[in-house]
Formats: sequence, structure tokens, C-alpha cells
Amino acid sequence: MFQGLVRCVPTVNDAMVRGAVYPRRSLVLVAGVPGAGKSTLLRRLFGLRGDEKRTVLTADGVRVIDSLQSRYQLRPMLGRVPYPLWRWVVHVLHLARVAAALRGGPVVVHECGTRLPVRVLLALLCRLRRYEVHVLMIDATPQEARSGQNARGRRVTARSHRVHSRRWRRLRAAIRRGPAAFAPGARSLLALDRRRVRELAWISFAACATSRSPLHDARESPSTRLGLGMSNSS
Repeated sequence: MFQGLVRCVPTVNDAMVRGAVYPRRSLVLVAGVPGAGKSTLLRRLFGLRGDEKRTVLTADGVRVIDSLQSRYQLRPMLGRVPYPLWRWVVHVLHLARVAAALRGGPVVVHECGTRLPVRVLLALLCRLRRYEVHVLMIDATPQEARSGQNARGRRVTARSHRVHSRRWRRLRAAIRRGPAAFAPGARSLLALDRRRVRELAWISFAACATSRSPLHDARESPSTRLGLGMSNSS
């Protein structure tokens, strides 16, 4: 499995923790089937509450976009309509927010990744805006994904879950050819199972980066994440 840039940094008690670092002008796609833990990861790493209705701008200038933000914004207007009838509106608004966020600073996006047209569209937007695409895949088993859906109280239909899972298996097989199999022009791909996702301590963005080796060791603290390298697995 191809991996993107990962660094190990010591905490105050010198225990090693994992983090990922990317260039500032990057779009990081946090991908996984429904229930994999994408929203949970964004809340943990970027301080999201989970009830936001708009794109979140962190103190470090990172724009974080979860599809739930679009759903919550539209709910007061369309909440009386069965959600399957206006799900497509959520998807359109979500993509529009991503396009609007590509204005120079780093962007992190919640996206299931199982829809090829969406992946191609995001890659095209990044190319037009001169952004790099990096992928972080949360590789949950169907059982883990179902458990995650039950825990959050939001479940997709059994049919939808089967479709996502089938497409995800095909995607996992395809990405053995490299990150570009996920999205055209993608520069790196980091695939983590649920346990390793829980060990991911931070995602940061650096102004300067090199693109030699996907794996690095670092001895600086998480507060000094400057001048770190990036991977180029393409």
C-alpha cells in the first residue's frame, strides 16, 4: 500500500506519536466509507464541534470542510422533505464549498472517495487552482463502518452501504498502482486502518517541502513543524 508523508515526533514524555505534514497549497482528502471515522478524525485533529453549518477556518489558516456542514445548513429549509430527495443538493453545496476554499491556504475535505466523477472533479479543480492533491484513506472494515454508523446515530441504507463497500474494495485494489489511481495527479496517499487513525496525532502544513521519501523521522516537537518534507509517490 502506498503511503504519504508520515513523521514521528516526541511528545513531552518522549513517547513517539505520528503526524502527517503537507505543503501549504494542498487539498487533503480524508476518504472512507460512511462510518469509517472521517468526521471523528476532523473533530479530533481540528477542533470541530460537529454541528457547524459553514466551512471551518482554524487558527492556523486551515479550511476544514465536512459534508455535514452543508446538510446542517440546508436542514432548516428542507428538513421536512425526506433526506434522499435532497441529498444531491448537499453534495452540490459540498463541492461548491471546496471550490470556494481553494484560495491559497491548506484545505482538508471530508469525502467518501467512492464516486469517481467527484474525485476527477476535485482533481481538476486543484489543477486549475494550482493545488496539490493528497489522500488520507481510512480503511475500515464493513463491520467497523456499521459500528461507526450506529455510534453516530446516522445510518445509510443497507443497499447504499453495499455499494460504497464494493466500490471501496475496487479502489483499494486500484491504488496499488499509485496515488493517481485514486485521483488524477494525486501526489501522495496515506492508507490507515482504524487503529492507526487513532494514533494519528496531528496534520500540519509547511511552506517549504521536499518530495523524496514518503517516510521520515523527526526529532522536533509538534510545535515546531516548519521546513518539513512531503512525499511524492506518483
